[in-house]
Amino acid sequence: MRLYITGGSGYLGSMLVQLATAHGWNVRYSVCSQHSTDGRADIIDLRKRGELSEALSTFKPDAVIHTAYVQHDPDLHAITVLGAIEAAAASARIRARHIHMSSDMVFAGTASEYDEIDMPTPILPYGTAKAIAEAGVTQAHPEASIVRTSLIYSPLHMPPSRHEQIALDAASGQNDMAFFVDELRCPVLVDELAHALLILLGQKHRGPLHLVGAHAISRYDFATKIVAARGGDATNINASSLAAIQAQRPARLVLKSSYPHPAWRLRGVHEVLA
Repeated sequence: MRLYITGGSGYLGSMLVQLATAHGWNVRYSVCSQHSTDGRADIIDLRKRGELSEALSTFKPDAVIHTAYVQHDPDLHAITVLGAIEAAAASARIRARHIHMSSDMVFAGTASEYDEIDMPTPILPYGTAKAIAEAGVTQAHPEASIVRTSLIYSPLHMPPSRHEQIALDAASGQNDMAFFVDELRCPVLVDELAHALLILLGQKHRGPLHLVGAHAISRYDFATKIVAARGGDATNINASSLAAIQAQRPARLVLKSSYPHPAWRLRGVHEVLA
């Protein structure tokens, strides 16, 4: 089976390349610059329409997982929105199974929890871009799965993710960042998420799906647990709140799923870092 992964040098993308290869997939992937020398990488600029479509038409994968994105301007719309729609449309043309990676940030964070039937209500530019991309992907490839996830972090035997490194740097005094006690997310391990995505490729699923860790946790508690688990001094982590600084951010992004998925289990932070 042939699998194409966009963003193959990224955090989730590189884990997918590693796991899919180990499971026997014939993997090819895109990168935005020359990161790989193994001969399987296509250097693709998602701001340039047609490059990804040509790569997919040439490789003719059975499935595509689209992980590539940027979170901020100036290329937010060109890459996160239009790049995602191009990936879905190109997959549809070659009749490939398609998984589009989205985010919990498509929600406003004002409800107690969200499941797949809740309509996106973004309040930040990144969330808005992801919500627009979801709609465009659905139109371009109606059979695609749209996977919303949360903060992604590493098992302790792996190097820390960006989210973890920020907390570790704060604990060691390299930055003075404070972490919100009233912003809730559902962090998920990168290897468990990647494993679930590979299983999902073989399932007849379409539309939104929430793949997040089992436990909701505040950004402050998440930071302290990460620092303690990796041997740092969690007492150096500073707390703040969205309410105190009147920050315009989603406060409660607790995602739940109504999809039966006995084939995978995504553990929560409290279990992983007990």
